Amino acid sequence: MVNTETSEVQRLFPVSESPLTYPPLDYVIPNEEEHKTLLRAMRKACGWDSWSVPTWFVQQSEGTRVMAVFYLPGTKTPIGMGGIELEDFAHHDKDVADLETKRGCVVSLFVYKQYRGQGYLGQILHICEEIARNKGLAVLTIYGLTKAGGYEKFGYRTFKVENRNYGGENNWLTTFLLKEL
Repeated sequence: MVNTETSEVQRLFPVSESPLTYPPLDYVIPNEEEHKTLLRAMRKACGWDSWSVPTWFVQQSEGTRVMAVFYLPGTKTPIGMGGIELEDFAHHDKDVADLETKRGCVVSLFVYKQYRGQGYLGQILHICEEIARNKGLAVLTIYGLTKAGGYEKFGYRTFKVENRNYGGENNWLTTFLLKEL
């Protein structure tokens, strides 16, 4: 269970019990006024750029992205973030995210170092999957550098591996995984 008090967001995006045991988390769908600084700080903490954060709020208002900020239950202590793109904005790859084929992609997944290895990533993914189901998606994808790995233990399976350019001169070997919801 995500928390004992049901927020308005959690009424809109209810989360069922996971078949696996994960620690409970509270979450909110962020708004620009309250959460832009926090999301930028999280992006910087994991070594990603933060310039894209304002775009997320535009995409969220257009219905092509859902972001979530995750907190320790009953607190305002953030432990991470994650989101779902309903369109692959960076590469326009319909295998990754496409609303017409009911595919979404987990994006901007991050857990602060002090909370890693405690099951929070599994709970964040579970919540993202429930949000995706509530959005009418049938498949959720996730991708990352091939060396990262580890999503198979959450029920994801590789459907392709290819080089991707994420800016700059380098192409990176990227593994794409999916899970049928």
